Amino acid sequence: MYRFGLICLLALAACRTTTTSSPPNMDAAVVTHATPVFAWKLVDGGRTLGFVVRYATGEPRSQTWYSVRNEHNQELGLVDADGRAWRYRAHQRDPEWLGSGTVAQGAGRILAASAFAEMIATDVARLSENGANLQAK
Repeated sequence: MYRFGLICLLALAACRTTTTSSPPNMDAAVVTHATPVFAWKLVDGGRTLGFVVRYATGEPRSQTWYSVRNEHNQELGLVDADGRAWRYRAHQRDPEWLGSGTVAQGAGRILAASAFAEMIATDVARLSENGANLQAK
């Protein structure tokens, strides 16, 4: 009897339960390819705070959004086609919504610029020459 109880305990100790999860409706996800089509640098008081890169899908009903990057070309957030600004936070799953407005206002919020900051057009190819990874995510 003692052996039987010991065998049952050992068998229960060997059982494992694993759980996997995925985002809802992952099977309905659609991959969209976008390319950088225009870029600006955000300048505040003579100092370049970062860059704004416009992405478009190139389809007849093209989708557009704006990647906001710091001066090292690290993506810090985005402004969507509706003017909503989102900032990425380290170790957080979802970005932080900062508000709505123009692309310049959203980029300024993400990069903590003053109200006097301005966007100056720059060449997209020049950004990629400086080692920026401009591939859409």
